[in-house]
Amino acid sequence: MKLCKQIAFLSGLALASATQALAQVEMTALHTTGISCGSCALIAELNLKRLPGVDGVTISRSQEAVLISYKPGATFDPDGIREVLEPLGVGIARMQISARGRAQEQGLKQSFVAGKNKFAVVTAAKAPQIPSGTLVLIEAVVNERSDPMALTVMTVKPLKQ
Repeated sequence: MKLCKQIAFLSGLALASATQALAQVEMTALHTTGISCGSCALIAELNLKRLPGVDGVTISRSQEAVLISYKPGATFDPDGIREVLEPLGVGIARMQISARGRAQEQGLKQSFVAGKNKFAVVTAAKAPQIPSGTLVLIEAVVNERSDPMALTVMTVKPLKQ
């Protein structure tokens, strides 16, 4: 009987860690200023690819946009992104993410947990609600300079667990 309880406990841990592994920021889309120069774009791309957890970087100079994709288990690091772009004179006008995770209720406040990252959810007119405790894929605008980072959710899609 004791062995059965241990197996059940370990199975629960494996399921919890597998579900948590699904949760993370998957992509970051940046609307920038000043990345229209070819050499700045090339240097930015090379240095962004060196950030821990970054899987790929695509830069559109004509749209002044940067798309960053992450490896499984990676942590979202907006400070690292800024440290790469600011010395090149590239500003970030808007930062959006695509992330898998779960909403948590804390009193009247809601937070969104995506792997190791935790965000405060900002309620906005016409913003979709994130169901608590359900694994979802969201797209949101990030205010990474607030503490904790804050999200204004644009879309929510429930995921199968």
